[in-house]
Amino acid sequence: MVDTESAPVRTTATGGGPDSGGGRTALVVGLALIYTLWGSTYLGNRIALESLPPMVTTAGRFLLAAVVLLVIAGLRRSPQLVPTRAQFPGVAVTGILLIGVGSTLLAVGQQYVDSGLASLVVAAVPLWVLALRVCTGQRPSALVVAGVFGGVAGLALLLLAPGTQLHLAGTLTVLASSGVWAVGSWLSQRMAQPADPLVGIAWQMLIGGLAVAVASALTGELGGLRLAEVSGRSWIAWGYLLVVCTIVGYTVYSWLLRRAPLQLVATYAYVNPVVAVGLGMMVLDERLTGRQVLAGVFVLASVAVVVAVERPRQRGPSSPAAPATPT
Repeated sequence: MVDTESAPVRTTATGGGPDSGGGRTALVVGLALIYTLWGSTYLGNRIALESLPPMVTTAGRFLLAAVVLLVIAGLRRSPQLVPTRAQFPGVAVTGILLIGVGSTLLAVGQQYVDSGLASLVVAAVPLWVLALRVCTGQRPSALVVAGVFGGVAGLALLLLAPGTQLHLAGTLTVLASSGVWAVGSWLSQRMAQPADPLVGIAWQMLIGGLAVAVASALTGELGGLRLAEVSGRSWIAWGYLLVVCTIVGYTVYSWLLRRAPLQLVATYAYVNPVVAVGLGMMVLDERLTGRQVLAGVFVLASVAVVVAVERPRQRGPSSPAAPATPT
């Protein structure tokens, strides 16, 4: 999730903060990983969903990832592995919204929408967040407002074109995913969360994954799963999503949040779609129309303006970390 609040810049225990040579190199490597790994999430989802149902896919990878991240936090000797009574509502609400609803809607929508197109729609998340902030009384600059309207124009161009060949329901489902994710992210910065972002993310995944698992059982999706019918290609994609995009991706993201302003980390929001579109074209032979490319330029340019112009508020060590985009 991209927002405009930033985590304080810290040095690591080994010396070498972001301003040192080693710190800068580590920061560049971390950003490159997030650009690439989360940009490939859409392709992984698309391939996994070829023979795996969306809720089972989502629940399985987030539940397993939650366990792995909690083990990592334990090995790091994190001072807190379980949320307090005051923090539990925060991780529960945000976990259900971000993982339980947001990521599930993305998976459902991606059954019908190309990976590149889905990434362009999800790139509008920062615009949703800014709209929520305006509704709570904050007054953004005129340039930021122009950025928001540019993003809305891009989405309108994408969704409302006469004679469009898009799967409208699938595209709107992906758009709804980004809206739910924005609400969950907005709440996550206003509700108590564990101080260790890795622990907070793990519990969000655990609670959200459990919610999706229950939903898949109630809808019959889990009961209808036939493991023998799942292709090896889908299993490989699911494993990639679990290990690379979820466990490694979120771990790198939490590391970046502790060492750089989120204004810098937030640049992945408009790099990921470029990666996703390129991978979709190379691997799945996806193609974007001229109108979709133009709409994507509107959306990505608007996000770039919003992220660049907004002045991040510095956050204390105990404040919640901003979540990432739906993955």
